[in-house]
Amino acid sequence: MNEEYKLAKKKRQALDSLLDTGKISASTHNMFNREIDDALAEIENQRKALLEKMASKMTELEDQIKTLEILLAKFEIQHVTDEIDEEIYQRETDLLSMGLETIRQELDAVQEATNQLSTSDTMAQQEVEPQPQENLLPPPEVKFLDEPEQAVEKEASEPSEEPVVEEIECKTEAQQPEPENEKEEKQAA
Repeated sequence: MNEEYKLAKKKRQALDSLLDTGKISASTHNMFNREIDDALAEIENQRKALLEKMASKMTELEDQIKTLEILLAKFEIQHVTDEIDEEIYQRETDLLSMGLETIRQELDAVQEATNQLSTSDTMAQQEVEPQPQENLLPPPEVKFLDEPEQAVEKEASEPSEEPVVEEIECKTEAQQPEPENEKEEKQAA
């Protein structure tokens, strides 16, 4: 599945490159991009189904371990209370111990595979959906000057980064200035 994902990703990069260089149109790009999206969705569905099967298998193995541990405990108790002879105890506990070891190894392998599958999914989603960056500007640089006068001179010489607010006067039609010839007529009257 991981190889299929990588292949789909390479196809998408090639497709984007073709669009960027102008070798294909946006509609052709979109058509192929939908096919790649469909393939990625199928990979995701397969991954989810596999994770569900693996979770079921882990539950089954954990139940088997519990059963074998209960049997082992019963044999230990029967041995301590002399309810079974040494030969039967030795044979049964050896078989149970080997069974437990085998099942634990299988459980570890399934858990590791599940973790890898989950981790590769997390990385795949991070590649597909980049996380927004909160602040793209670097933090301000703070410098301490020896002399207070230097700071005042420096502040005076550098333009302020604070926003400048200017008052703009807006006039409606009723407040529009009168044309020059109307002003002259009013003054003459």
